[in-house]
Amino acid sequence: MKTEWDVESAIATYNVEGWGNGYFTVNSSGNVESKPLQENGGSIVLLEVVNEARGRNLGFPLVIRFPDLLRHRVESVNHAFQTAMTEFGYRNEYRGVFPIKVNQLREVIEEIIDAGEQFHFGLEAGSKPELVAALAMQKNPESLIICNGYKDPAFIRIALLGRKLGKSVVIVAEKLEELEQTIRISNEVGVEPHIGIRARLYSKGSGKWSPSGGENAKFGLDTTSLVAASQMLKEAGLAHCLKLFHFHVGSQVPDISTIKRAVREAARYYAKLCKLGHQLGYLDVGGGLGVDYDGSRSDFDSSTNYSLQEYA
Repeated sequence: MKTEWDVESAIATYNVEGWGNGYFTVNSSGNVESKPLQENGGSIVLLEVVNEARGRNLGFPLVIRFPDLLRHRVESVNHAFQTAMTEFGYRNEYRGVFPIKVNQLREVIEEIIDAGEQFHFGLEAGSKPELVAALAMQKNPESLIICNGYKDPAFIRIALLGRKLGKSVVIVAEKLEELEQTIRISNEVGVEPHIGIRARLYSKGSGKWSPSGGENAKFGLDTTSLVAASQMLKEAGLAHCLKLFHFHVGSQVPDISTIKRAVREAARYYAKLCKLGHQLGYLDVGGGLGVDYDGSRSDFDSSTNYSLQEYA
């Protein structure tokens, strides 16, 4: 019977290979090390970083950031979708966006924009400051800037100014009042908007944030309101401006079957709106892709029962 503590014991006890996902491991000296680019780059021993910080008299607690890990994640997500599109013969494109509210640090946003440039990776803004930052930092005209959250007239005017500057800005209406405001202000400023609609699906998410989805969700339009929105756009002569259909199944979804059900339901709405004469171009899946925090590869709230490639 094995009684000595060694590296293999540490890795097994703390399930490092499970939650580390190739980015963290325990080296032969028994120290935790990070591989921000996995096997495509070098490794960083965390103890050495801490000792260096102490040597410079830096205060603790200390936040250690790995910008290369951000880059690798952006590339991994996009490559996963490219692989899936090739496998299933999908002839359209994948356009990812990073919600600025997740991390508003300038260096984080800059790293994500730079890493996503080749994939036309965009940004999501949920407030006026975030929208102004997105317009200033996102130079690629093919990268989307998605406007979610509360939208007052000033927010909508800034978004329309972005359209005037040649940015791919999409204003996502979560209620009929926002759509009405967008139509009115676009007429006032003389800029044709790109509009998205957030729907409230019947499909409910799973995990900790499941209450944010389903028919009783706080945000989004129900079926009756979707029909009313379609009619409102037609009466304004802007039916062709509806470009995006958005839904949100909740953050950190542990069970992939939840995502499948929601996407199928959303696809039916998407097809119906196209039949009503709208020129939709994007199916915007909000939330969804989770992180396997505990490494159990299960449908627990802190895990996921699917891989990145299976999600794509």
